[in-house]
This record gives sequence, C-alpha cells and structure tokens, in this order.
Amino acid sequence: MNRSLLGILGLIFAFAFGEPLGADPNPIRLFVKEVPLKVLGKEIRVIAIEQEDGTPGYSPEQSEGFHVEVVNQLKVPTSIHWHGLVLPNLMDGVPFVTQNPIPPGGSFRYDFPLKQSGTYWMHSHYGLQEQLFNSAPMIIWTPEERGKAARQLVVMFSDFSFTPPGEILSNLKKGMQMPSMGEQSSNPMKMNDAKKMTEMAAPPGEVFAQTWDDQKQELQRTVVTKRPAEVDVQYDALLANRRTLDDPEVISVDPGETVLLRLIAAASSTNFYVDTGVLNAEILAVDGKEVQPLKGNFFQLGTAQRLDLRVTIPSEGGAFPILAQGEGTNLLSGIVLRTKDAAVPALSRTVPKLTASLDNTQERQLRAAKPLATRAADRTLPAALGGDMKNYVWTINGAAYPNRDSLDVRIGERVEIDLTNNTSMAHPMHLHGHDFEVLKIDGETIDGALRDTVVVPPGSNITVTFDADNAGIWAFHCHLIYHLVTGMFTVLKYDGADVQFWQPDEQASELKNQVEPFPTPKP
Repeated sequence: MNRSLLGILGLIFAFAFGEPLGADPNPIRLFVKEVPLKVLGKEIRVIAIEQEDGTPGYSPEQSEGFHVEVVNQLKVPTSIHWHGLVLPNLMDGVPFVTQNPIPPGGSFRYDFPLKQSGTYWMHSHYGLQEQLFNSAPMIIWTPEERGKAARQLVVMFSDFSFTPPGEILSNLKKGMQMPSMGEQSSNPMKMNDAKKMTEMAAPPGEVFAQTWDDQKQELQRTVVTKRPAEVDVQYDALLANRRTLDDPEVISVDPGETVLLRLIAAASSTNFYVDTGVLNAEILAVDGKEVQPLKGNFFQLGTAQRLDLRVTIPSEGGAFPILAQGEGTNLLSGIVLRTKDAAVPALSRTVPKLTASLDNTQERQLRAAKPLATRAADRTLPAALGGDMKNYVWTINGAAYPNRDSLDVRIGERVEIDLTNNTSMAHPMHLHGHDFEVLKIDGETIDGALRDTVVVPPGSNITVTFDADNAGIWAFHCHLIYHLVTGMFTVLKYDGADVQFWQPDEQASELKNQVEPFPTPKP
C-alpha cells in the first residue's frame, strides 16, 4: 500500500476518533538523525528526534491534537512509537505491526486527536535503535498540567555502552552464565526455577532497597541484606538528559519554589531507583495518569515508565541533587537543582552499594485518582513470562516472537491480563494503545494505579484490567530491548482487526539494518 493511501487512512481514523476531517497543512516536522555526543570524554554519534530548530521531541497542547511528520534522515529505516498514547491503531508507529518502516529519506504523517495529558515520550520501535538514544520527551499540555507547580522540568534517564548494540546482542546470544551456577538448563524457566536462580546468582550483601514506613506513610531508602538484582547488560554510564554526573545539568530554582519533575525512564535495559535526597517529594502521576499523592524520597521507576514528582525548594536555598541509580548496578545519573550562589557538590558516577530488584513495595501503595468503573471481567488472558538464559531467548506463554500467536479480545469487553514472571529478572511490560489498571498483586486485590507499563518483579504475579475499546492489533511486550528482540513480544488482537501490516518474520530484517554510529573508542 502506498504512503499517500496510508495518509488517507490515517485521516479516516482521526475522523472516527472525533477530530474534524482534514490534517493540519503545517505539521510539526520531527527529524530522526545522527548527532554528536560526548560521553566520558569520548566523542561519539547517536540518534536524536528533533524539530528544525533543534528542540528535542514535541510537546503539544492537548486541544490542538497531534499533527506530526516524521522525516527519516538515517541511512537505515526507522519508525517512531508514541509511547502510552491512546490513539488510532494505524498511527501507533510499530513496524511490521501497524505500518511499514519509514525508509531512509522518507517521511510519514501522524494525525490524531489527543485524549490524554501529562508525561509521555516517543521512541524508535525499529530494531535496537532505542539503545542509540532514538527517543525524545513528549509532554501533553493542558491548563491543569501547567498549574501543578511553579516550575516544571523534564528529565530523561538513559543507559549507555561503548559497545554497539548489535555486538551486545550477539554477546548475549552466546549464552548467559550466572555466577556460581554451572551449566543452566536450556528449558524455559518455571517459577521455582526463577527463585532458585535468584538465590544462586549472587551472594547476599548490603544493598539499597525501597521500603514503606507505615508510621510516616512514606517511601524511603533502606540498606538491607539480600541479593542484588540480576542484570544482563553491563553499561559504561547512565545519563540524565544525555549528560553524565561528571558534567550534570544544573538547573536554577528559587527558594520556596514548587518544582514538578517529569521523570522518563528512556533506558534500553535499565530500571531505576530515584533518590531525591533531602527533598521530600510526592508522586502526582505515573505513566501520565494521576494518582492519589504518595510521599517519600526514594522511588521505583521501571524502563519506559514515567513518574511525576513534586518537590518544594527549602526557603534557605541550596543545591539539591536528584539521582537515579540503575537497578542491580552501582551506576548513577541525575541533575542538580540549585538556588542562586549555592555551591554545586562534586558528584560521583558510582556508589559503593548495588540495589535490590524492583519489587511491589511502591506499586502496592499507588491508587488511581480516577480508577476504572467497577466491572466484572469478560475475558482473562494469561501472560506467563519466561526465559532461557543459556540460549538467551525470552518468551510469553512459552512462545518466542516472531510467531503468529496473539492475545485475542472483542470490542466492548472488560479484559484482564494475568502476568506471571517465571524468571529472575524484573520485566517492565507495556501494552500499546490502552491504559490499564493494576488490579491484583500476588493475589491481593487492590484499586491500583492506571498505567501503560507495569513492572512485574521476579517470581511475582500481577493482574491488570482494561476496557477493550480501541480496535486494532496492538504490541504487548517487555520494554527491556534485548528481551523484546529475542522473543518477549506478542500482540493483542481484536476480533476482525486489520492485520495487513502484521508481518512477524520481518523482525529479522530490522536487526540486519542497524545503525552502528559509535566509533571504536581510543584508549
């Protein structure tokens, strides 16, 4: 199908979503291109999504709708997914699911109304391009969003390796040998196996973990004795707004000012703990959806999730680091809030202690400000998360993508997805085109947060629920990029959905057409 016909179809879908027919004749143009970046003193090239004036990403007014032309200036295909948006299916930006990739030198129009507001982001859904920073922020503004704090800041956390992503994947596929484990079985893991692997992977030691202080009713950092979280990619650095802590972004603030931190976990394979230090914070929203305020100074943020934290700068002023530590690592990234004339402290890129795995401590306390209406489920879909670490294959319901399996629903149903993590790693699971509510955690029913990405900790069971009110074929996957491309991916398919672009076997072509812009670093 040619591109002009796709544009017509996009307009038809936009009209069906309630927007007047006719695209904006002057869309925002987003250019996907290679740009220079200095990391740890080395000059490299990565990818950026920028407007003509160099502004990263796009933050529209909700009332104006979304009218964007993506222009591919890379030497290989790409596609851009609008993470977390409830939008027409053919606008979702997933290659070989909802559209064909955008070829080098080509462009694609996206036109649809905006139903949401808050903190979102955009990123490539083509191959391993996320690892090369093919991503950008997207804040959807309303008067209510602007009124949440006197000053609002966007912080994107990312992970970086001097090893090209294709080489990282190749090394992973050579087989994961866990410390002190000996040969692992090539059979898919079961729940008991996952618990045994976690117990055997590393000896217990002092690690940072999040705990809930029931008396103070707040989340806090605690040092506990347990095994650190398992991670499968070792990164050279973590970045905040594309800067490391040896040269952090320092942002001027005023004494007594309220500041809303819109935090985006744009990493490829890293979950985070966020530490606000001496600043007490409150969560106002997760994944762009408002929650009942939750206080603390140590927060969990899974890959692809967003977290809106509001802090108040002390009247005496000062410098206040906001730090994010990679789960299972000693790496830090962050920014510094500073009042006039305050000295910026020297910050290390590492800390002595690793962290425990993300768990359900925070998720159990979160409550949606506007939960879904209570309704019995019409359909429950299992989603068993599995993995074969020896051959580095990740699965949903025992099957590794590409395949023709799907999670099937009908329009109008209330659907539950029952997620069981049979592995020893936490998996941030993302459903495209829908918001869902966290309904159960390890058998306990809660009125949880509305989300589009939920972290399922090792050995845990989480049930989410949503209304099947957005017909199409929608990606559902782990957002750790190396898990996604090695199998932990499937689709939610509505009865009668248009599947003309769904070509699972083309995933292999994505991995062959990779941008590898990193030069070999000099000693």
